[in-house]
This record gives sequence, C-alpha cells and structure tokens, in this order.
Amino acid sequence: MEDLKLSVSDLPMLSCHYIQKGLLFSQPPLPISILLSLLSHSLSRALTLFPALAGRLTTRSDHRIFITCNDAGTDFIHAMAPTLTIADLLPACSSSDVPKSFKDFFTLDYTLSYHGHFQPLSAFQVTELGDGGLFIGCTVNHAIVDGTSFWNFFNSWAELCRNGGVTVSRTPDFRRNYFGDSEAVLRFPDSTGPKITFSVDDPIRERIFHFSREAIAKLKAKANNHHTSFKQASNGAMAEMYGKQVHDRKVDEISSFQSLSALLWMSVTRARARSKRLTTESSTTFRMAVNCRHRLVPAVDAYYFGNAIQSIPTTASVGDVVAKGLKWAAGQLHKNVLAYNDERVRKGAAEWEAAPRCFPLGNPDGAGITMGSSPRFPMYDNDFGWGRPLAVRSGRANKFDGKLSAFPGRDGDGSVDLEVCLAPETMAGILEDDEFMHLPDVSQVMSGRRTTGEEVSLGLLGDMMVGMLPGDLAFTVFVPSEAAFESILKLRATDGLVKDKINNTYAVLSCVMGFSAVPQHLSSVAVPFNGEISLYSVSGFRLHAWRSSDGALLVNNVSSERVDLRKDEIIVHVMRGVLMDAEFEQSFSSPDYED
Repeated sequence: MEDLKLSVSDLPMLSCHYIQKGLLFSQPPLPISILLSLLSHSLSRALTLFPALAGRLTTRSDHRIFITCNDAGTDFIHAMAPTLTIADLLPACSSSDVPKSFKDFFTLDYTLSYHGHFQPLSAFQVTELGDGGLFIGCTVNHAIVDGTSFWNFFNSWAELCRNGGVTVSRTPDFRRNYFGDSEAVLRFPDSTGPKITFSVDDPIRERIFHFSREAIAKLKAKANNHHTSFKQASNGAMAEMYGKQVHDRKVDEISSFQSLSALLWMSVTRARARSKRLTTESSTTFRMAVNCRHRLVPAVDAYYFGNAIQSIPTTASVGDVVAKGLKWAAGQLHKNVLAYNDERVRKGAAEWEAAPRCFPLGNPDGAGITMGSSPRFPMYDNDFGWGRPLAVRSGRANKFDGKLSAFPGRDGDGSVDLEVCLAPETMAGILEDDEFMHLPDVSQVMSGRRTTGEEVSLGLLGDMMVGMLPGDLAFTVFVPSEAAFESILKLRATDGLVKDKINNTYAVLSCVMGFSAVPQHLSSVAVPFNGEISLYSVSGFRLHAWRSSDGALLVNNVSSERVDLRKDEIIVHVMRGVLMDAEFEQSFSSPDYED
C-alpha cells in the first residue's frame, strides 16, 4: 500500500496517548500454546488487510506526516498473571474502583502518538490469568485511528481468528480524499514532537457505572418532560440513542445519550462546587467527541480507516448547570449536537487549517468534562472462537479528572457502562449524590451483570440459610428459589417456621447449606462457557459449575434464576433447584416423609 498522509482530523491527535482498550474472556477450551498460535497467525492476516498498523510515521522535508506502510512490524506479547483471577478483576461487590491490575495488561504505556515515528503503531498483549481467564489488550496510535477504526480492526482480527479465513466482512476504506488535500502542517521545531497536554501524575479514581435501558428511557422522558414506558423504549427509543454511530434524528427531542451526558455534567459539577473547587460564577465545559462520517455530504464510508471525529464543546456557568435541572442541561447539549452538520464540520476543519495545533486534551481549569468512546461501538462482538467477552476495560492512556468513556452494556440490550475518571474528592462527591446514585435502575457494574448495593431479599427461608454462614468471610452459596424450596423440599415460609416445624426446617436448611456453600468467592463471570469448574462444598459435596450458551449458570445441572447477589461478604446465586446428594434427595421422595 502507498503511504497515507495524515489528515486534518489525524494530525491534532499526535499529542494524545495511544488508544488502549482490551477485552476479558473466560478460559478458552484450548491449551495456551495453541491459542497463542491462533491469535498470532490471525493477527498477521489482519495486518495484511490493515497494513497501516504495521508501519511507522515519517515526516517529510515539507513537514507533512505520513503513515509509511513498510511492514516494520508490531509487538505481540504473551504475559502471565498467575496471582490474578477473573473474580479478582470483576468482583461481585460493586462498591469498588476499577482494579489497577487492568493497567498492566497493556503495553506502550503513556506513549504519545507522535512517537509512532520510532515506535510500533500498534501493539498487542495477551495476559493469561491464574484461573485460565484471558485478557487481550490492544494498543493503537491515536493519530491513525479513532474509536470506529479501532473497533473495526479489533472485530476483524476476532473474525479471522474465529473463522480461519483471509477476508473480513467489513473492509476498511483507506481513501484520503474525504477532507480535501490540505496543505496545513504541524511544525515541531525541536524535532522531539509535542508534549502531553495534561499531567499524568494527578491522582484520579476510576469507576464503572451501569445504566439499564429502562433507567435511560426514564431519564430521557424526564429531560423531554414526557412519560415513556419501558415497552416504548424497547420498541425504538434506543435506536437513536447514540448519535456518534447513527444518523441523528432531526427532530427537536433530546436524545437518551444527551440526557445521560447531562446527568453526568450536573452531578460532577455539583460535586466540584460542593468541594469548593468551583464557584457558581465559574464556567464549565462538557465536550462530546462526535463521529463526522455521516455528517459530511457526501457521507464518508462507515469503515473509513483514520480519524473522522471532532469535539463539540458546550459551555455554561456552574450555577446554571447545578440549578436549572436536567431538561435545561440536556437541552444545551442537544442544541449543539443538532447544529453539527456538514457545514459545521467543514468550518471546524478550516479553522484548524488556519491555525494548526494539537488537540488540548485534559482539564486545565478543573471544570471540564470530556466524553469519549461510544456505546454503539461493537465491543462485545469480538468473539475469537470461544465466546463473547466478559468485560471491556481500558489502560492508563488519556485519563484525567473529568474523562468519561461510554461502553455498551454486555447484554446488548441498550444498557450503558460509563467509565468515569475523577479527582478523588469529586468521585466521593458523586457517590453521595442522591440524584445520580438513586436514579431508578442505575447501579455500578463490575461483573458484567447488574448488581446493586441495596439489601437483597431471598425470602425468609433463603435468608435463614445464608444467615447460617459468617457474613465477614468469603463464601459463595447456591440458594434454592422460593419455588424450589416449596416444590422440592416441601418447605413454605408460611408454615415451615411455626413452632412445631421450625426444628425440622432448620435441620433441612442446614443440610442444604452444607451441600450448597463453597468457602470461596465465585462470581458467575468466573465460570467458563466451554468447560467446567469443580468445587467442593463445606460438607465435601462435589459441585460442577459451567455456563450455557445463553449465559445461565448451571451447577450440577441446576440452572440459575438470579446470580451475583450480595449478602455482606457472601456471593449468592439463586437456583431453580436444590443442590444435594442422592441420599438426601431420596429422603424427600420417601413415603414416610411428612409434608
């Protein structure tokens, strides 16, 4: 392939870190040696279709910068983390920050995109966990890809590995004629390139907040001052949710994603004001990165390889953002997004050509928020041949106080996971913000399934059974559902706890607890799809756990009803049956057993 000149949309990214995004998988059904061979060979095939990723940046005498597709190569690293497990990385307890261990799963840390002159333009690290889980970290130069291009490559690599082919279903478009043949250049007089535009040493906390589809639909209805049912949201409201990937609806209605963004803008700004970091007269800016492919006329190919993004800033006073409510804040974002058409995109490019500069990523005044990534990106479509990922996580790159990244929820149902990076005192503030934390159906997710910090009800019998275990120690217990208690064990809370039956009930629950409790943490995502985990309960009963193709947890052929609930330090999975040995099971079918 001939050299590719960096466009007016690529060049500003030279001061940004490489993009670092990766995927966590359950244990593949292959030996690691075979797996690494499959991954490396399919990566080689992928690079023949995306040759820019195996090249280097070169600056010519006229200061124009090109991607030289010279097969200089990339890095493919196999790492091991024997002391880490999936349960460590995706704890069932949601009240914790993202584990810092994820940051070690990426290479080229803090590398600026300009350094692609002498560093690989892409690098890949496969980290093997102690329980057989796998993390595939992908690091790519931000001056040659945006999020759309990044995930198209990641998807293509997975497709080639899964199918063993040499072609992909979504071929990249490398044409460089969409933005005109600009003569503008970025000059770096000392030849060392740009500097990072924010401090990487400032302390930040990072969390994942999960918003269900229903919660987002309610939020949108509130922003638009009308009522939307969950069924209505399911039938189409989510189709327009994320304007970065689809055509914006040209109607005067605040979108779901604008509503969610406004909620974050309000909550973070309120927390900063409460901590005295901002006054009501201060200005605050919310920046949204937008995909320009469909905004240009004629439209850019959906699989254009390169950067085709611009930033939409919305500025207001802190007092207005805090006091005027969700409808007003979302309306400000909506107004700017709606106006961002072909003319505005081309005006932005022309303004950059008149004064070339690197993108000022960061939060210099302490009042800004930057929203990146998109929940419309096909992150969970990356099936390398042994199932979909358990979770998406990122590295250290391009993170600062106020950086937000939107990921799709794992279940593909229109839910959203927001990766939120904030100064410690601001994070503490939003965790105490009732409007943010108590929004219906909003919870923090660390395990790929929704859990809540609220007390979980298991019914009287289930609560009694779990109450037999010490709440301050690590246990997992498979509790029968209320229907299973009644149909299989012949126990009903209404009459099983009366005076003449309570001793028998307690004895039955004690036996079931012995069969069903395991002295360790086991979240559902730690159980592989292809293969099983063998465990021993506290009574020595052997349990075999695996997951079906639809994601249900099965233990000794008993299917789950609800998973990853929490009672103090105990993980609880509610099952549609009862775990017990043959002798105990026989006692319930014996004719002398009294109902």
